[in-house]
Amino acid sequence: MSNPALETPQLADEDWILITHLLEIKQRDLLAEIRHTDKRAFREALHERLDQVERLLRQMPVPAVIARTV
Repeated sequence: MSNPALETPQLADEDWILITHLLEIKQRDLLAEIRHTDKRAFREALHERLDQVERLLRQMPVPAVIARTV
């Protein structure tokens, strides 16, 4: 029996493109925030979040050609 929580949601290409775009924006925001953060613990937490965002971006099922058109 498959686990529905582990299955890829069935979304339209436009939805995947939007999600990818939002993750890319978050990635840029985190990089900027990391550069401007003095507190080591906070910077480490931001790096963990950045790793999570980048992991999600690598898993996105959006074809590269479609994602670049946004």
